[in-house]
Amino acid sequence: MSGELTAPGPPASRKNARMPKRRASAGWASIAGAAAAALVLASGGAPPAAADAGVACGPATLATLSSFDAAVANNIDRGELGGSETQVDIGHVTTAPDLLAAVASGNAAATLTAVKRIVYHHFWHIVRLRVLGPSGKLLADFGGPYVIAPVTGTLRLAGNVIGSYVMSVQDDVGFTKLESHAVGDPIAIYVGGRRVTEIGADFPLVEPTASALALDGVRYGLVTLHYNAFPTGTLDALLAVPQPAIQLQAQSCDAVALAETERVVKRIASRFHPLAARYANFVETVHSETGALVVVRIGLRAIAGVGPGPIVLPQSGTVAYQGRTWSVFSFAPTPPARIFVLVAQSV
Repeated sequence: MSGELTAPGPPASRKNARMPKRRASAGWASIAGAAAAALVLASGGAPPAAADAGVACGPATLATLSSFDAAVANNIDRGELGGSETQVDIGHVTTAPDLLAAVASGNAAATLTAVKRIVYHHFWHIVRLRVLGPSGKLLADFGGPYVIAPVTGTLRLAGNVIGSYVMSVQDDVGFTKLESHAVGDPIAIYVGGRRVTEIGADFPLVEPTASALALDGVRYGLVTLHYNAFPTGTLDALLAVPQPAIQLQAQSCDAVALAETERVVKRIASRFHPLAARYANFVETVHSETGALVVVRIGLRAIAGVGPGPIVLPQSGTVAYQGRTWSVFSFAPTPPARIFVLVAQSV
């Protein structure tokens, strides 16, 4: 990342605690059946073999957990790049009359004034905005120093291209909080090999290259995820995944993935207050961040869900649906409603 990242901006706390409401779409990476679709981790280890319901996950347990947790983080990043709130904020930028007029006239001072108004807007979630003229000349760049998930586009006035922009709705601190809310793994972000933020544990100042590390006396496996930085380049997000208990290693990889899904889903549910009034948003968030199918029912009546779901749903076990076999778990935090979560079994 370049020295451009030193631009001054609003305090990091400006939007880090916001609760995103992402829309489910075909673009989300499904992580149901994580044991079968395990990511190749930064350690260079091979993904775990396809799970067998009667075979212990054993040495593949940590990789299965890491794959699931990493995929949730990647889905969060995708939401910052193309979620519904991001699309709304793009509209705020591309239709701002003061910004368009300033860019069309090539007035850098007026452009910076308009950019600051957009970034500081109380109800919008833009953490940094960079605007260039038609020849690529920089007119304004304002916002936080370490920003993730940049989105680029063109600026038009009366149908004519007058410039371009780079915008982001998330910074490094905000991203770590979103991951912490959903997954709960300790996480740190490194720029140019130096730590710029962390949450959940004290990470080294210099980016570690090992596949495992002791943090605050606890042993973790490390997963390194690479994300786009602002305005160009990359940054690294390191997830510290706790070593699995022996009891968990004795289960099949499908069972491990299901248990991790249940843990994350219940963490997400705890973020919605009151949950009963926000079931639709909860369902969308779970589906977009984990890939699991969620149906909320009172008896046989569905009150929220990703699709109708099977006619008959067990509270636990398996069910055939859409030509596949799904593992099911359920819980009822707001009776009489019950939340059913379906996770596709590995093939």
